[in-house]
Amino acid sequence: MVKNNVRTLGKKFDYLQDPELRTREAGDAPLEIRGVVLSGTVFDGLLWRNLKFIDCDFVGAYEIKADMESVAFEDCRFAGIFNFGKLTNVDFQRCLAKANTVVVGGTGSNGVRFSDCIFIGTETDPNRWGGMGSYGETEFTRCKMKWTNVVSETRHTIVDCEFIDVDCSVSKDGGGSEVLIERSKLFGKFDMRPATLVSLTVRDTVLEYLDLRDATVKGDVTMERIKGGYINAYVKQAGGLRIRNSQVLGNGRKIFEAYAGGIQSIEIDTVVFGGDLSSEPVTIAGGFSLKSADRISNVSQSIDIRNSTIPTLDASYLHTQRLVLKNNQIMRANMSNSRVADLEISDTRITGKLDFHGTQAAQQKVDLSAGSTFGRVDQMDGSNIRLQPRSAR
Repeated sequence: MVKNNVRTLGKKFDYLQDPELRTREAGDAPLEIRGVVLSGTVFDGLLWRNLKFIDCDFVGAYEIKADMESVAFEDCRFAGIFNFGKLTNVDFQRCLAKANTVVVGGTGSNGVRFSDCIFIGTETDPNRWGGMGSYGETEFTRCKMKWTNVVSETRHTIVDCEFIDVDCSVSKDGGGSEVLIERSKLFGKFDMRPATLVSLTVRDTVLEYLDLRDATVKGDVTMERIKGGYINAYVKQAGGLRIRNSQVLGNGRKIFEAYAGGIQSIEIDTVVFGGDLSSEPVTIAGGFSLKSADRISNVSQSIDIRNSTIPTLDASYLHTQRLVLKNNQIMRANMSNSRVADLEISDTRITGKLDFHGTQAAQQKVDLSAGSTFGRVDQMDGSNIRLQPRSAR
């Protein structure tokens, strides 16, 4: 069925073009626009309030720039570029967008909600992707998206969604975003480079590849009850990194990496890391340099790894006030060339190889036996770490 253009609606079209006329004639009564095409008419410098668009097609580029308050889009379709003005309490329900379409609210938007929307891009090149969201606060619920951007600058909520290869970078323009992801499936790559965040919380979510490289996080990155593939948490800066009750299984080669020198506190508790001895190590390293004092970080306050299974751990070149390993199963561990104020290792099995060479600890409580000719291989040159004699175990 071919839809008529919105210009055929008579008085309703007049009200869209002239909100003050609508107020004079109809007061604040809701206005419903149903089953038309919005294309070929510019709506700029206007404030739309108490509107509902139902089963409408939006086609064009840069034509609708109106600010909106208490507006709903239900079962609508978008094709083109729609950089709206400021959106306040605006709902998109069961809407569709295709190709490289952009549907984005302006700076300062709040209460923007996308529910049960589908946006499937057609290009694999991120430079040709469209996007949905706002330069403010945006919530996505039960949405399905592929090859596109999800946009939010100050608060970003993703709940019960299914994404495939989606970008979620947040610029510093809005001062950073609070990001919450719950009960979602993030397949392919979920790219947050180079995000500026207030905080990031991920709960009860499946993710295939999370990329946080070069992100700046004012508060904490928290992941709970996730099932992940490869996580690159090599952030520039974060208050804390906490991963609890999760599985991080890797992609067959890479598993997990974080720059410890940029994170104030790291907590890994009850996490199963995948991979084997042929995989790259689980990396929580960095902050100390043997080459230059200028490259030594004083950020790391504590690194606490508990109740976890790790095939190979790289925790080398650390510069931290506190390093704790408690009740872990580790095949190989490299904790070389580090400076630790307080080192504690207890109830932890390291079965294959232990490398502590060049590491110095001011205080230590290490309940770990030395290796043997036929057991674990230890490298302790230049270290003051004291292991218990094999016979003491």
